[in-house]
Amino acid sequence: MNELITIRTFSSSIDFEMVKAYLESMGIECFGIDEVINRAYLANVNGGVKLKVREEQAEEAIKLLIEGGYLKEEDFEPNAEMKWAEKVINFFRKKTPNP
Repeated sequence: MNELITIRTFSSSIDFEMVKAYLESMGIECFGIDEVINRAYLANVNGGVKLKVREEQAEEAIKLLIEGGYLKEEDFEPNAEMKWAEKVINFFRKKTPNP
């Protein structure tokens, strides 16, 4: 299992670097996706810097980020927009006839 999992996205590469350094100091190998483009152009132009970790370290990394104050439990709960989108999708699923 060497798949990389995105565990957080940052609009600032400085925030990304700080969290990356924290996780690496705790033994978590980290990778940044879109870091260079985020620095070279407007911040968050491509959705921000994605912090990725190896799949087998993802749970530990999330636990460390919560303990370190970089994430909150509620960050993993769907926001109002996601709840609305789910309602709309479910509405149309009910309308679609099964083949």
